[in-house]
Amino acid sequence: MCGIAGIVGPNNNQFSISSMLERIKHRGPDGLFYWNDNNINLAHARLSIIDLSTDANQPMIDEETGNVIVFNGEIYNYIEIKEELKNKYNFKTQSDTEVLLATYRIYGLDMFSKLRGMFAFALYDPKLNKVLIARDRLGIKPLIYRKIENTFLFASEIKSLINQGVAEKINELKVYEFLADARMDADEHTLFEGVKHLLPAHYMWVGLNGEYTEPKSFWDFPELGNRKFDENARLELIETMDENIKIHLRSDVPVGTFLSGGLDSSTATVFALKNMKQDNLNVFSAILPYFHPENSLINEIADSDNRIIKNELLLSGDHFFEDIPKVIYQNGSPILDGSMYTHFKLCKLAKDKNIKVLLSGSGGDELFGGYESMVNAQHARLLHQGKFLKYFTELLNFRKARENNTYSHLFLRSSYEYLPVSVRRFVKNTQLHLKFKHVTIHPDVQHYYYNHPDPFVANMLNNYKSWTAPHFLHYEDRNSMNFGIEIRVPFFDHKLIEFVLQFDTADVISGSSKSIMRKTFRGIVPDKILDQKGKYGFPSPLDHTLRTNEIGKEIFFDRADKTMLLDPKRTKKLGTDFYNGKADLSTFWRTLSYMIWYQLYFENNKMQ
Repeated sequence: MCGIAGIVGPNNNQFSISSMLERIKHRGPDGLFYWNDNNINLAHARLSIIDLSTDANQPMIDEETGNVIVFNGEIYNYIEIKEELKNKYNFKTQSDTEVLLATYRIYGLDMFSKLRGMFAFALYDPKLNKVLIARDRLGIKPLIYRKIENTFLFASEIKSLINQGVAEKINELKVYEFLADARMDADEHTLFEGVKHLLPAHYMWVGLNGEYTEPKSFWDFPELGNRKFDENARLELIETMDENIKIHLRSDVPVGTFLSGGLDSSTATVFALKNMKQDNLNVFSAILPYFHPENSLINEIADSDNRIIKNELLLSGDHFFEDIPKVIYQNGSPILDGSMYTHFKLCKLAKDKNIKVLLSGSGGDELFGGYESMVNAQHARLLHQGKFLKYFTELLNFRKARENNTYSHLFLRSSYEYLPVSVRRFVKNTQLHLKFKHVTIHPDVQHYYYNHPDPFVANMLNNYKSWTAPHFLHYEDRNSMNFGIEIRVPFFDHKLIEFVLQFDTADVISGSSKSIMRKTFRGIVPDKILDQKGKYGFPSPLDHTLRTNEIGKEIFFDRADKTMLLDPKRTKKLGTDFYNGKADLSTFWRTLSYMIWYQLYFENNKMQ
């Protein structure tokens, strides 16, 4: 895990690779290193996790071919690949970085099928006079790039790429998508015009004159299978999860976990306890000073094993407005909700406890059908298949499973998922235009980025590629790396995903969300956690703090007429309505978060 940066092109000397790396040195507190040759500058900020010796420093060179790599992430199956290649490559380190070099030398672009893990890397091949840029299947690790005249620049964070001698412009559509539609990192574009993400599961070639090819995909989600989830499948899932967690625990430093009391983080923690070789497991939990449903479940895990070391963060909301500019600045973008603030504070606590690697429960909802929209889409799928008896039976079961559901609500939501995407997109944009009148532009948004004849597949792809996973992975990376901490997300493992997607979704979501997860892990994860009905995520003091802290109020009304794309009069009315209890918290918060981001990046100009 680390930070990478690079400059490719004939005018590379007009940019400073050292200043690019300096801006992201928090990602690699164990050393900053450089390599250059003619039109190429590569840089690496190292966070030592596997092979702590200096032999594993980067940029790393394959002495036989001259290939040079800078790499951010972890290749979890590096031991197996190394064993496969031991007679074809003379390994000199114990690092997964060298395994990447070897895999490229032996397999070329076929290397991607071999790799299991999270990665973003740039590999210079002197025989081709090209640089290969690539990003992992799910987009766990970031890779951002831009071209300025005939020079190509890339880095792990946006901070390295902006204010590089050109006037920065806001991407207005992306700002509107954030404010109105709560979208972040949904496609290749960022909030800065001309600055782009390399999409997950894509690679591209960059020539020495700064030219680059269109990104190409090397993986995509498989089509859903129709295998029945029986007892054999249940045992296979347990075995698959054990193997998955085992390789995610590979580290030469201690590993800890987040523990919220929810199903996903609890499962990750329990399987870590089951498979770890270290003596103790540090777990990190956020606690509200008032009742939160998941807080009461934390001790079901934390008190169940004497190897657990509890680390709790009290979310009083004190110093919130001292911290939040740091959080927004580090993320390089406004933040969507309070859970991202909580996550930032937990990462700081982990750093204070000298824990450099944490397992996260992110990705469990996308994989096992934890979102209400996925439940609705599965019901729509039954309609699509003409399974009307099964459909009405499922509505009955879900009505019992969640007390806040009504039959009419479930029927309307599933019927909505069944509508053509053009109709749903029209409805969505109409709603947004009416609700976000304080924004001065009202472009139509895609919202449904990915379409598919199967309602469940469409919903799943939108969650993985647009609605949820991209911005969760964004803040998991930026918050943790601010403190030199590596976060691993085992539910985003592509092998686990491919295994689960082979089953009939009527079993994956049957009578409740996450049906096969609850059924499979019974007897491994405590019943109280498996049987919880609500979905809460990280607890957050956001609502309480915003309504009681005068600093936020002052910032909002001061910035209402100073922030691009906001109508001052209507924005102030939004603030007045919020403090009178009449406006939506999410709308108010995203607007305030955007105000702070705009001031940091376009007025204070901290990157000069």
